[in-house]
Amino acid sequence: MTPSTEPRGDTPGQAETPRPAGGPPTWFAALAIGGIVLGAVLIVLQLIGISVMNPGPAATLPPTGLAAQRTWDQATSALGAQGFQVQEPQAPYRPGEIASLVDVPRKLLQVVLPSEPQGAYVVIYELPSNDDAERVGHEFAQYLVSGPGAVQYPRDAQFVVQRVGQTLIFFPWSGEANHDPRLPVLAAALETLGTSVVP
Repeated sequence: MTPSTEPRGDTPGQAETPRPAGGPPTWFAALAIGGIVLGAVLIVLQLIGISVMNPGPAATLPPTGLAAQRTWDQATSALGAQGFQVQEPQAPYRPGEIASLVDVPRKLLQVVLPSEPQGAYVVIYELPSNDDAERVGHEFAQYLVSGPGAVQYPRDAQFVVQRVGQTLIFFPWSGEANHDPRLPVLAAALETLGTSVVP
């Protein structure tokens, strides 16, 4: 008896039916193609100026008033008397600060130092009132000597925090980060303005 030469299948005389190849389900492919098409449509709409999404307004600080301008002028004058060149900052600057100061209007001035082309930044915060400036100034001074505040500045950082009416003058400096020998003179000039705020 010779072995059968018929192809093996479920029933004798029937060839094996080919099995479908593996791959993702049809719905998955349709979803991917739909996402690509939708993305392309959104890009085209943005390019021709049609905004599909309505983004919220950009976070901007309110402008400062006369109090900050007066303090800025006083600081500029005190620094100029010591031979420092002062200018409006050419780059944005925001120091490590407490939550109470994040949205407070501020005016910056930049002291140009030979050893620091980017300059040293002085921040003038304008609070709603003298009492607010006093309260927030103390909070800020305490923060600067605390663990969370200290880690945001060099190890040897020193801070000028002065209250002038409803404004606060803030100047952080570090001899390790900036070797300019006139940094203490700069700090001392700012400390002649208003009253020092201590923790």
